[in-house]
Amino acid sequence: MNPWPPYQKPRPLLVVYRKASPLFHLLQAQVAAARLPLFPYPLELPDPFQALPCLGLLDFAGLVLEEALPPPEGVRLEAEAERTGRVDLLLPYPGGLLGQHTEALALERFLSRNYPGARALWLGPLRPHLAPALRPLGQVSVAAESFAEGDAFLARLPKGVRGHVALRREEVQALALKSDLLIHAGGRLSLELLQPFHHLLALTPEDPRLGERVERVHGLEELLDLRVRAVLEGLGYAF
Repeated sequence: MNPWPPYQKPRPLLVVYRKASPLFHLLQAQVAAARLPLFPYPLELPDPFQALPCLGLLDFAGLVLEEALPPPEGVRLEAEAERTGRVDLLLPYPGGLLGQHTEALALERFLSRNYPGARALWLGPLRPHLAPALRPLGQVSVAAESFAEGDAFLARLPKGVRGHVALRREEVQALALKSDLLIHAGGRLSLELLQPFHHLLALTPEDPRLGERVERVHGLEELLDLRVRAVLEGLGYAF
């Protein structure tokens, strides 16, 4: 049985990407499973904001960006997008455009549900726009190439959550031993950092064999599922 009113005609939902990602396929599957009046349409554009004039003119439901970007001028930002300075969902409304950052919202929800108050160590490329989403954690430390880079990342967190910046290998190892959760943002992951008590959150695809080295691995798919739900909630479909 279709839970949505029969008079709702399907509206196109533009999904702009710059490289292959499973987000579109997960979104498409969820729309189909819930029989939502949406038609996800993938489009590869070097400048995603070129599509903005189409949203209102062609009655698009919204614009989803695979990779979050700084918002264009004039977009009204919801709270998470305001904190991070990025948007990955743009929705037309009578007064203009509303911007949301669903990736950050998904990460914050995941941490709130699974690791509130945990001690975490960020490994791999720093993504400062995601730092505010780490607020549910008890302490966040980072492995960085320079103190200035790591300190700038931590500065985007509440003071009580800011941990330490590790530059040398032995410093990273020491912080890993004191951490409950390792957040891996990509790049090479040193296996010597992994301990049997660790939980690992992967922001990029990981080798499945890592599950043999730690207590639990949360794959990218878990965050993508939460992100798809955040996108659909932004469009008015709560689950």
